[in-house]
Order: sequence, then C-alpha cells, then structure tokens
Amino acid sequence: MSEKSSFLGKVKEVASYVLIIGLGLGLGLAGKSAWEWYNQVPAYIETDTREHFANVSNKVVVYTTQWCGFCKQTKEFLNKNNIAFLERDIELGDNKIDSLYQSIGQPGVPKIVIGNKIINGFNLGLIKQELGEHNLL
Repeated sequence: MSEKSSFLGKVKEVASYVLIIGLGLGLGLAGKSAWEWYNQVPAYIETDTREHFANVSNKVVVYTTQWCGFCKQTKEFLNKNNIAFLERDIELGDNKIDSLYQSIGQPGVPKIVIGNKIINGFNLGLIKQELGEHNLL
C-alpha cells in the first residue's frame, strides 16, 4: 500500500467521523428546536372571556401569584397608568379562581384578560395594544 493511498484512507476515515458527528449534532439541535416550537406558549389566546368578567365591573383581570416577578411588573404598570383591574391569585385555593384559570389551558402567570384576549406573560407591547384598543390606556 502506497503512502498516498494510506493518507487518502485516513482523510476519508476522518471525514466520515466528522460527517457522522455533524449529522448527529444537527439532528439533536433540530429535535430540540422542534420540541421548543411545539411547546411554545402563544403570546395570547383569543377566546370567549365572558366567564372571566361575570359579576365583575373591571375591564381587566389578572391571574397572578405572590412570588411572580412578572406579575408584580404587570400590576405596577396597570397601577402606574391608573387602570382598574381585578387580581386573582391562583394560589389562594379558591375553587372559582382555580376553575377560571384552568379554563385558559396554558400554564404560567401572569395571565392578563382584556376584552376577548388572554395575554400570556408580561408582554408590555401587547398589553398596551389591547388596552388601547379598549380605550383603557
């Protein structure tokens, strides 16, 4: 076996390993991205929200917990802009609040209900947009 063919054999072997490792990493990253995309929470849910406003005079309902920093930011923004809202703490053990929160179908807090939209998380741009559309901001 010549030196040249031995060298080409080694190059092919290394190239094969690099290709296999690259393919494995690519599939792993693609799988991770696909999983994240599949589990992505939408920015908002558009639905019939009448049950969230039953017997409530406020135009905004916020589902929160006491420990949630984004819940605090949401409440601070609403208070700073003099927007009346009803806060519903999902950890108080109130069956009615639990039922309403569970009806949303997406986990996490805060959930801000404005009009027929339920905003997932502290999305300031979307919150301002919805408040503006309902003449609240």
